[in-house]
Amino acid sequence: MVQLRTIISGASRTPHLVARPAATVLAEYRPSPDSDLRGAACAGSDTELFFPDPEEMGPEAAEWAERRAKMMCAGCPVKSMCLADALERKEPHGIFGGLNARERGTLLRRAARSRARVNAGGAG
Repeated sequence: MVQLRTIISGASRTPHLVARPAATVLAEYRPSPDSDLRGAACAGSDTELFFPDPEEMGPEAAEWAERRAKMMCAGCPVKSMCLADALERKEPHGIFGGLNARERGTLLRRAARSRARVNAGGAG
């Protein structure tokens, strides 16, 4: 089979992976009933990292924990699904999809204003 692929492609001697249909790839990243996303970068990590409490750990330590959580989210393959899930649930605490509660609130308010403008007949 490798030889046949080499002959057909002509450019490479290494076998290439066959593309999978998008539906099978997306099925791997569906949330489980307990809202965990398979394939998430944070899987198995300490959840306290994503819920920093300035009153409990101090403002500087909480800021550092938030930055570490956001760094973990930055390269996550399910970041957008995590954020969408948190926005849908209007999650009041924690870091989800690389955004904290304040940033998610801002995003929701902007989306609401944009929808209001579009519904009023203005430009989106």
